[in-house]
Amino acid sequence: MKPELQQRGNEDRQSRRSRSATRLALGPAIAVLVATIGGSIVTSQQFDGWQAPVSVDPGRLLVNTHVNDGCPIEAADGNTLVFASNRGGDLDIWVAYRADEDAAWAEVERLPASVNRAGTNEFCPTPLPGGRLLFVSNRASNCGGTPNADIYITRQHPVFGWLEPQPLSCDINSVRDEFSPSLFDVNGVTTLYFSSDRDEASEHKIYSSVRQPDGSWSPAAPVHELNMAGASDARPNVRKDGLEIVFDSTRGGGLSQIYTASRTSLDALWSIPEPVTAVNSPTAAQSRASFSRDGSRLYFGSTRANVAGDTGGDIFVSARTKQNGK
Repeated sequence: MKPELQQRGNEDRQSRRSRSATRLALGPAIAVLVATIGGSIVTSQQFDGWQAPVSVDPGRLLVNTHVNDGCPIEAADGNTLVFASNRGGDLDIWVAYRADEDAAWAEVERLPASVNRAGTNEFCPTPLPGGRLLFVSNRASNCGGTPNADIYITRQHPVFGWLEPQPLSCDINSVRDEFSPSLFDVNGVTTLYFSSDRDEASEHKIYSSVRQPDGSWSPAAPVHELNMAGASDARPNVRKDGLEIVFDSTRGGGLSQIYTASRTSLDALWSIPEPVTAVNSPTAAQSRASFSRDGSRLYFGSTRANVAGDTGGDIFVSARTKQNGK
């Protein structure tokens, strides 16, 4: 246990676990709010530009460590950060908590063995309303071929804890790798974006699928305007209104960088992707960028150092403001 956590010995451990479970589950009120937003008509929100990124825990080794920490995404409550780290050996899914958006991240915990299976890698987590969690694991292949990275879903039961994860159907998963599920619900239509190398020998491309009325998924289709021949376009994340996307790409040559595109409506094509120059570093690789739910923060992994001498990947965040000030 890290010294920062040891100092919290006066806090009842069981109470802290209960609070953590409630946070990650997003809570009934937040779940209702998310469901309401998901079913309403949304309009494009205008923002100012992204600011220079900073470490999520500057000068500290709590969320970021001397090993690899990445795949970050903020839950809808704004005070829960879900990410991947190999600090325990395997690449596993971890959670960090803070008291409010102005506070430092103060607690971290590894999700239990029902989610993080020994001897496999779990990464690219995406928390959803109702205590559900999408993530990627190479524990097995449910669609043929050798074991590969597939998208799984689980949820946190109020009595039994985290349930056994189940793979998504083979309309989503394939005999190749799938990364970074990003789900949004607008006007009652649920869409899933992710990346896969199913149609390329080694390069990832961005795909989408729509949930059908019977609960099944439409066959995944490449999002052609976001994909570039000869480049890896991977790990997409879509803003909650479905009108802005970020992903990492090698289209500029060299190390992967964060790109963004937008569209005027859900039926429109995406704009030509542009690099997010404010957060990219030409001497470091960037990966798995994700929006906060209000679109004002952008998290991503980078090989730039969090503290002097750090050699692993770390998690950074950039901020921007809404043009209407709200």
